[in-house]
Amino acid sequence: MAWVGIARGFGVSDALIGLTVVAIGTSAPELVTTIVSTVRGERDIAVGNLLGSSVYNILLILGITCLVPANGLELTHNLVWIDIPLMVAASLACIPIFISGRQVRRGAAAAMVTAYLGYLVFLLTTQS
Repeated sequence: MAWVGIARGFGVSDALIGLTVVAIGTSAPELVTTIVSTVRGERDIAVGNLLGSSVYNILLILGITCLVPANGLELTHNLVWIDIPLMVAASLACIPIFISGRQVRRGAAAAMVTAYLGYLVFLLTTQS
């Protein structure tokens, strides 16, 4: 991945690369699939794609990745005290959206996008 090499050349940490460049690159196909299925009215495919991808990435990929090294993976201070709690908070913030009529309105969607962009700005200003 050329972007990873460029980022490393500028001295960007591996955690920041993983949380931005790699995350966006690996999520792009799911985003496109979800948008196309939503436009075509296949909302069940959109939700299934997003949830399936998230569960797969968090449980299977992270689990296998942590099984490979003999002593597991060492997590940095920022990952333990900032990134993981923010991920949990974002997940918990979605619960009311999902149970309130099973609809995500534009305002909630805009709040999600704004929160993500705020997180990216935070990452780029504090961890680069």
